[in-house]
Amino acid sequence: MNNFIAAMDHSGGSTGGVLERYGQEYTEDDKMAKVHQMRLRMVNSKYFNHNNIWAAILYKDTVDRGMVSELSSKGISSILKIDSGCKDDGTLKVFDISKMIEYANSHGCIGTKMRSIIKSADVLDDVLDQQFKLAETISKGGLLPIIEPEVPIDHADKENIESLLRRGLGTRLNWYQGKCILKLTLPDVPNIYHDLLLYSNINKIVGLSGGYSTDEACRRLTQNKDMTASFSRGLSEGLFVHQTDNEFEDAIGNNIKMIIKACQP
Repeated sequence: MNNFIAAMDHSGGSTGGVLERYGQEYTEDDKMAKVHQMRLRMVNSKYFNHNNIWAAILYKDTVDRGMVSELSSKGISSILKIDSGCKDDGTLKVFDISKMIEYANSHGCIGTKMRSIIKSADVLDDVLDQQFKLAETISKGGLLPIIEPEVPIDHADKENIESLLRRGLGTRLNWYQGKCILKLTLPDVPNIYHDLLLYSNINKIVGLSGGYSTDEACRRLTQNKDMTASFSRGLSEGLFVHQTDNEFEDAIGNNIKMIIKACQP
């Protein structure tokens, strides 16, 4: 299947930017309710279905508002974001991991997602060690972890960092027990991560849009064999609160069609 993962997990710190791009006014008190309304509008699209989308990544607030059942009714699985942002060095701030595992299991989520940022080669090992250690705990808790060590798309040394990341991932996959999904910045060198699919503990590799336009993210995705998508901005680009239902449906439908086409092997 070439269906993809919808990233819909913006937390309180990043939700303001999402709503501003959407053209939605908000206050600190109502912004989570407003972004939930936006997400429901997306999920209610006829194109947002299990043939196109395998799972959606959700923030805890969104789960609390009943999104898991909304997705389940369309045959789409839910994945819980378990980090609370990044520290200055790019490593994770994490909620109580045992409580997050318990919460995910009790609320019908099949997996978890945690995003780090690789700001320099110096922090790469710390980022990966933390991600894989947490992934082992999550896997033992009966969930499928998404490991996401993001390389910023505007990083001055992006190609070199991605080369180091490829080696670091391979080293850790040699000892990691359990399954996982790798969510990675679309690389400057196409297919640099492809041979990681030979590892039996890899469920799939997905690319993140990371601020690229939908066109550019899809162009890069097509260059990477057997990689599917986990887009956020690439999925919501061109969606605005003032659009009529037909206009909104056309916009999200076009994005989903582009992403699905780019996911073709």
